Amino acid sequence: RDLAKKDRNGASDPFVRVRYNGKTQESTVVKKSCYPRWNESFEFELPEPAGEKLCVEVWDWDLVSKNDFLGKVVFGVQGLRAAGRQEGWFRLQPHSSKPREDGRRGSLGSLQLQLRLRDETVLPSHCYQPLVQLLCQEVKSGRQDGRVHLVTLLDETTTAECRQEVAVNLVKLFLGQGLVKEFLDLLFELELAKPCEPNTLFRSNSLASKSMESFLKVTGMQYLHAVLGPIITRVFEEKKYVELDPSKVEIKDVGCSGLHRVQTESEVMEQGRQHLQSYLGELLDTISKSASTCPPVIRAAFRQLFQRVGERFPEHQHAKFVAVTSFLCLRFFSPAIMTPKLFHLRDAHADARTSRTLLLLAKAIQMVGNMEPAAGRAKEAWLAPLQPALQQGASQMKAFITRLVGTEEEEDGGEGRLRS
Repeated sequence: RDLAKKDRNGASDPFVRVRYNGKTQESTVVKKSCYPRWNESFEFELPEPAGEKLCVEVWDWDLVSKNDFLGKVVFGVQGLRAAGRQEGWFRLQPHSSKPREDGRRGSLGSLQLQLRLRDETVLPSHCYQPLVQLLCQEVKSGRQDGRVHLVTLLDETTTAECRQEVAVNLVKLFLGQGLVKEFLDLLFELELAKPCEPNTLFRSNSLASKSMESFLKVTGMQYLHAVLGPIITRVFEEKKYVELDPSKVEIKDVGCSGLHRVQTESEVMEQGRQHLQSYLGELLDTISKSASTCPPVIRAAFRQLFQRVGERFPEHQHAKFVAVTSFLCLRFFSPAIMTPKLFHLRDAHADARTSRTLLLLAKAIQMVGNMEPAAGRAKEAWLAPLQPALQQGASQMKAFITRLVGTEEEEDGGEGRLRS
């Protein structure tokens, strides 16, 4: 908060750079803000002995000139080891090479951080065998009415903070045991046995939601890269200006041979709509053609989900499609589009303009995945010009899901029919 203003517009384009033990990680860029919000996390392995300091720096991103240093916070790892956890607002300090110059400018602002040291003890594999056998037996036995299931206890006793980690470990465990389909199917059953509405299925951070999300990341990264890679590369290379929100539109000069005029707001937005619609169309075409290349284990998991939701809500036929897209679009495609570096689609974070384009494209895919684009438009009326493309996209997505969850016989090239 209250970061230094480095740009002519009276703000900055801040991002965070975290350094430890010769390794560096960076956050996304927040455009035009001295009060940015990131909500991002970074992990570093702690060597022995852990004597080096952890440095958290804030920089102002610039497209043409050199990035400007805004301040830093330095933590002693030994102190963190003693405390186990540190959190709060930390005042940014000037660069060590020119403290007087930065000091004369007054406060450099503050950064809200949470640091946690996690000490993991890994025992020999045979120590975990009783637990592994118990979990496998629970999954094989399936859901039984009137019985408290171990998986349910795991869901209820894990905190939201650690549920993601629990889900990742369980997914990897059952993949290794050849029981991941049974594990996910059990989670679907247990989740659907709770009181729920068809339009809010799997939108919470339950163990079922986190496990399916982790499953996609563990088994589907190659598929994700094949689907999103080309369009992400195109957006990064073209660097088109895309904006549909009137409150964020930047007017610019156009023309040639010395004859310039200022573009109108409507011209800029129409141009942005055309660019975004082109990106969305290409992405949806790629998704539509990708059913056969999706890993069989993912198709099988979605087939189970599709069938379970169809049985739970027979009067709401759209619910089973939305259940699939709630994971595929909202928890897999969309986050990867917004932050391609975190999904290893790019080596570096996007600049502010490209980041905005990716955000709008991710939002469009989310609305397509909701299968009811008009509902999303009600919240953000400026997306109305994109409505025809979103409606067409919803139809494409529904047809794609139908192919994706085809029966095993169809998957193997047989004559089986879709179970719906």
